[in-house]
Amino acid sequence: MNRIPATESSIHADTAMLAPVGAYTYVKRALDLLGSLFFLLLFAPLFCLIAIIVKLESPGPVFFLQKRLGRHGRQFGLYKFRTIQREPTPGDETGSHMAISGKDADITRIGRFLRNSGLNELPQLINIFRGEMSFVGPRPAVLHHEQYYTDWHRKRLAVLPGVTGLAQICGRNVIPWGWRVALDRYYVDHMGFASDALIFLKTFPVVLGHVGTEGAEDLYFDFSPPEESMFAEKLEKDGIWRTFFRYSAEDESAEMVEDKLPTEQKQTA
Repeated sequence: MNRIPATESSIHADTAMLAPVGAYTYVKRALDLLGSLFFLLLFAPLFCLIAIIVKLESPGPVFFLQKRLGRHGRQFGLYKFRTIQREPTPGDETGSHMAISGKDADITRIGRFLRNSGLNELPQLINIFRGEMSFVGPRPAVLHHEQYYTDWHRKRLAVLPGVTGLAQICGRNVIPWGWRVALDRYYVDHMGFASDALIFLKTFPVVLGHVGTEGAEDLYFDFSPPEESMFAEKLEKDGIWRTFFRYSAEDESAEMVEDKLPTEQKQTA
C-alpha cells in the first residue's frame, strides 16, 4: 500500500469514490443540522455557565481549537472547551497526544470534570451545525496521523467525522489504531439510520461508565490493519457484528455483511 503523503486534492479524489451514496446521506445531514440547532439552543445556558467557570478558573480562551482532518481530508478547526491552565501551543493545535492527555499536570479542576463527563466535547455542536462534522461517524483524525495513512486508512475520510462512532463503542482507547480504522471502514460500508441511532444511544453508557478511556501507548501508535479473521472474531465476540447484521435495512446489505465472514463462521451462523 502506498505511504507517499497525499495532497488534500488527491485525498478528495480518492475518498469521493468511496463515499456512501443514497437518500440517507441527505437525511443524515438534515438530522445533523436540525439536531445541532436544537441542542445548541437547549444547552445554551450550560454553555454560558461552563464558559464563565473556565474563564474564572484560569486565564486564556474559553475554547480550545484543534486542527483536524475532515471529510475528504479537508482541514477544519475542532472546538472543545479548554481544560488546561496554560495557553494552547502549536503542538496542541496539531493534535499532540501528550499535549491533550488526561494526565497533563496543567489540567484544571473544571477541566477534569469536563473530560470525565465528556462535556468538553459539547462545542462540537458548532462543528456539526457548520457541516464539518456529524453526530455519528469516524472521529476526526489529528493532522500528524496522516503521515501513517495508506489508501486503506484513508477510507475513513470518505464520510463526515463524528462526535462518536463505532470505534468509540467497541473499545475506544484500549484497541490499537489499526483496529479503530477497521471499525471506521466497516461503518463507512454500512452507514444507515438504524446503525447511527444505535451507535448514538450506546455512546452514553460508554462515556458515563468511562469505558476504554485508558489506552496503552504502544497500542496508540499501532496503525497496522488487523488480520481479517481476527477482526471478524472481535466483532462477533462483542456482539457488534450481529447487531449490524440484524439492523441491515436491505437484504442485499445483510448478504454483503455475511460474505465478509470467514468460511467457518458462515457455516455456524
